[in-house]
Amino acid sequence: MRGPLKNRNYKDILKEIEEAIDRGITKITLLGQNVNAYQYGGMDFIKLLELVNSTKGLKEFSFITSHPKDTTPELFKTMSDLEKLKKYLHLPVQSGSDRILKLMKREYTRDFYVRLVDDYRKFVKNGVLTTDIMVGFPTETEKDFEDTVELVKNIQFDSAYIFKYSVRPYTEAINLKDDVPLKEKKRRHALLLELQKKISCQKKKSNNVK
Repeated sequence: MRGPLKNRNYKDILKEIEEAIDRGITKITLLGQNVNAYQYGGMDFIKLLELVNSTKGLKEFSFITSHPKDTTPELFKTMSDLEKLKKYLHLPVQSGSDRILKLMKREYTRDFYVRLVDDYRKFVKNGVLTTDIMVGFPTETEKDFEDTVELVKNIQFDSAYIFKYSVRPYTEAINLKDDVPLKEKKRRHALLLELQKKISCQKKKSNNVK
């Protein structure tokens, strides 16, 4: 969770998948703190996905979690092309406010994220999209929060994991004053949860009709 990313040898990953298949496990998930930043020698994440897809005996696979700053349209095209890869993307946005994103050091803007979502939906037809959102980050104003609400309304995520900010050791945010009252964090959290619940229900009904 902390420190520089560590990348496993892709040969070990493929071997582990093959061993799982030998035990009767035919659906697997590639898991990492930031999977799409994967690099090992000349192997990048897209090439790894292609190798995994070609593994004999594997029926389905997915990956989690992607960081927007390392996500590209090339990844979405690959997702569309690989028949065994689940059409599911978890892409944490964290906030709809550029000011808060900068404080979080997320290395992307709201507009950049929206363009990614547009590309994803263009390439991956009927692909599921989920996200992470944090409310009450230090100095978050009502305007910052409303920017997040607006983003959620516009993007229409299939589902979202919504959290209240709390101080965590060994993070840079610990140096920021936790100045959003708990009562306000709870209010914003409840409002976003209710909004996302309505969106998820509407999308589920729409998919059932299709």
